[in-house]
Amino acid sequence: MTYRLTDLPVGEGVRRRDELLALCAQAFCGAPWHEPPLSAVRTVDRLLDAAARKDGYTGVIALDPDDTLLGFAAGWNDTVLSGGALVFEVAELVVAPAHQGLGIGRSLHDALLVVGTPGPALLMTLDVPELTGRYARWGWTVVDRRRPGKEEREYAVMRRGR
Repeated sequence: MTYRLTDLPVGEGVRRRDELLALCAQAFCGAPWHEPPLSAVRTVDRLLDAAARKDGYTGVIALDPDDTLLGFAAGWNDTVLSGGALVFEVAELVVAPAHQGLGIGRSLHDALLVVGTPGPALLMTLDVPELTGRYARWGWTVVDRRRPGKEEREYAVMRRGR
């Protein structure tokens, strides 16, 4: 499959909000997430809010030759997952279900990790083998498990040196 990666600055994210919402709804409504469509709205609005105010925000999108959004990744410098140390947090990595397994997610992941605070990066994902296993193959290690907020499911905090 032919696709290209390009930056996702704040203005482009706002312009593509509806596409981002549709992509997140597709990705999160199915396995392993099984989230309601409202989760897509929360995810995209959190991303756009962070893009406007977080230090070191970086976003990358994958587009097909017709400029259709296939996936995106975003992150920023933060201290939340680390408990105080400034690290680069991979906040989102989403690929349309119909395009998963083609290397798009890995390309987005690698492009995103080129930027950000030097040193380790952290991410938090649902603690299921499908997700933690994928990140482990990409060099990540589980360093903590949490149930954020009122979540009933457990999440894995993962670390990767850069």
